Amino acid sequence: MNALVVDDNESVADSLAFLLDCYGHHAVVAYDGETALALLRTGAFEITFLDENLPDIRGSSVARSLRDAPARAGAFLVSMTGDAHSEGDLARLFDVCLQKPFSCEVLMQVIEDARCRSNAVTLEAA
Repeated sequence: MNALVVDDNESVADSLAFLLDCYGHHAVVAYDGETALALLRTGAFEITFLDENLPDIRGSSVARSLRDAPARAGAFLVSMTGDAHSEGDLARLFDVCLQKPFSCEVLMQVIEDARCRSNAVTLEAA
């Protein structure tokens, strides 16, 4: 799968992208919301991992921009946050809300969920 990883903590973003690459996916990294929005306008990402607490734009604002764009409304969006209190607010914008830190097993389940939904959408379009 083509994945976009957005986190201002470069170590976290790079590590997650590396892990995704190791599992056979193609990951692109952005360290801020503006770069993420630019990449999302030009790239075809099947799954996007968004840190909620970005320095310039909140991850939920990036998600809202995607949900409001008809061509991107069906994107599979994953929130990553260390703030347990924000999960309820994020649930309506994201397909999955992950609490940092999360395990490789949880990550692989999220990828599988995204793949299953992507396959279902492809079948509906056919």
